[in-house]
Amino acid sequence: METTKKSSLLHSSLVVLLYRLLLVMLFYSISRLVFYAYNQDLLHISDSASLLRIMRGGLTFDVSSMIYLNALVMLLHLLPLPYKYNRGYQRWTTALYWLFNIPAFIFNLGDTIYYRFTGSRTTLSVFTEFANENPFQFLHFFTAYWHLTLIGLGLILLWVYAYSRLKVSQDLPFKGLRFYVASTVSMLVVITLSVGALRGGFTAFTRPIAPNHASVFISKPEQRAMVLNTPFVMIRLAGKQELPEYQYMSDAKMRELFNPVQQADTASLHYGEFKGRNVVIIIWESFAREWVGGLNKDIPGYKGFTPFVDSLLKDSYFFYQATAGGTKSIDAMPSVLAGIQRPLIPFVSSVYSGNKLNSIASFAGRHGYSTRFYHNAPNGSMGFDAMANQLGYQSYRGKTEYNNDDDYDGHWGIWDEEFLQYIVRDLGTMKQPFLATEFTTSSHEPFNIPERYVARFPKGKIPMHRSIRYSDYALEEFFKTAVKQSWYDNTLFVITADHAVGGALEEYKNPFGGHAVPLIIFDPQGKLKGADDTTNVQQSDIMPTLMALLGFTDKYVAYGQDIFADKPNRFTINTIDNAFQIRQGDYLLQYDGTQVLGLYDVRQDRMLKHDLKAEKPEVVSRMLPLFQAFLQDFGQRMRGNKLSLD
Repeated sequence: METTKKSSLLHSSLVVLLYRLLLVMLFYSISRLVFYAYNQDLLHISDSASLLRIMRGGLTFDVSSMIYLNALVMLLHLLPLPYKYNRGYQRWTTALYWLFNIPAFIFNLGDTIYYRFTGSRTTLSVFTEFANENPFQFLHFFTAYWHLTLIGLGLILLWVYAYSRLKVSQDLPFKGLRFYVASTVSMLVVITLSVGALRGGFTAFTRPIAPNHASVFISKPEQRAMVLNTPFVMIRLAGKQELPEYQYMSDAKMRELFNPVQQADTASLHYGEFKGRNVVIIIWESFAREWVGGLNKDIPGYKGFTPFVDSLLKDSYFFYQATAGGTKSIDAMPSVLAGIQRPLIPFVSSVYSGNKLNSIASFAGRHGYSTRFYHNAPNGSMGFDAMANQLGYQSYRGKTEYNNDDDYDGHWGIWDEEFLQYIVRDLGTMKQPFLATEFTTSSHEPFNIPERYVARFPKGKIPMHRSIRYSDYALEEFFKTAVKQSWYDNTLFVITADHAVGGALEEYKNPFGGHAVPLIIFDPQGKLKGADDTTNVQQSDIMPTLMALLGFTDKYVAYGQDIFADKPNRFTINTIDNAFQIRQGDYLLQYDGTQVLGLYDVRQDRMLKHDLKAEKPEVVSRMLPLFQAFLQDFGQRMRGNKLSLD
């Protein structure tokens, strides 16, 4: 009789629930170890103590995810209802358990790879970013990263097996009133503990745990994603793509330190020298500085994967110290074309995406330019056609206008070589002067290239090397054709990236190197040549620079600066997960909006190994107010729809 009672308790709804919730915790911890195994070269975890601290901190967020995802399952297990011990009831409970947990686990494990591209956990904004894409094209990730797919399948099968080892008995552990009392007390206790777990405590001063709490368990910002889990980030940030109301100082002090309202400086070097010239801006998918041998001469024996770009550098003006503001393709257009450097959240998928903007295209249109935006992808992809219209482009050309699916790569768009040739032909139909922008696609994951080039361009150390080599060749062919056109000599070319992607070199596997991109200005007439290794520049500097080069005198709002103007407080900004980086001079300051995370001398410490914030408080004191003024102004203008002076 005693044995039967113990068995009944062991298989009670409460005990089985706790067992099933522990399985959730266990497999999230295992997935965190998988995350570490795949990304340890990017996480820079120095010792086992740091790893254990991250693993322990991760449990906090795993508990929250477990409760969010399993709230209904928990309730079904805990309700004081005798028929919850029925087999049919339990089948429904099991179905709900897997319905919520397996998709969440797949997303969580999938971020093991996606982190290498974005440096952060995925949020629900990913569904907005790719809303117009064919969802079936993402299935290739399962084959491209088959090793992780096998790990995921193995873990899910192991989870299912472990789940099946303990089932709810059909015998009630207690009879009569005792059952209702025990069930009610159990339910209240579990609910109370769950609320405390979600809030991080039971005092009046605690608030629900948020992603920024991960900072407690890390020593470097890039480690934050390992502490967190994807379901938690998706749930907690759902519907919260808004900027905090930063208020660090009075508005008068803010304006004294930073003012984004600008007008081209007539004293700027090269001001107006390119008045009336055509402009072609090429935003190259995943075009990291790492790929360009000519920008890495300090690395012995490194040749890179862009022989054409290397040759172009000799006749161009280019910058070694250029960075991208964000980590996703959707960050690039506002930054490159409108001077809106990403501040924590992507403009395109935020609640501010409808804000009025000015851009180099809208100003060029006012000065009599024809303007056009090109994108190899299907029309509507990433919302770029809508964004181009919002930025003031007069026309758009995509896969629909190209009108030949034989040249479709099967994933993202028309192959770069064919589409760039189409652009050369189409530019000849535009009234001059024109301003045109192309956003390439071929160097995007899964990094395929046309079959005819597979033997010609070897894989390299990572798959991206071959696709970059192909895109470089496509650009070379573009210029070979363009040089024969009547408009070529009268055109200024600007080449940069949408964002950087970490590759194989250790120099780029950190939050500083991970944002490094080329910024190249090429003038066929040879009026603009040089190599700048001292000026810190960023994507959002492109619009102000072109405003000056073209001699446009309009006032505008931009969070970049004219590259050729004398700016004593020049700085660059980019986002690292849930925090920021500001570079001024040789120093890089990392800040999460409330506390300084690190200070590094990037000239002497490119790998960011030596945190100087305690040693050089005077540098922090000099840089931080400028950064805070930037954030405060940006927040005010975004919330108040004041990014345009019109």
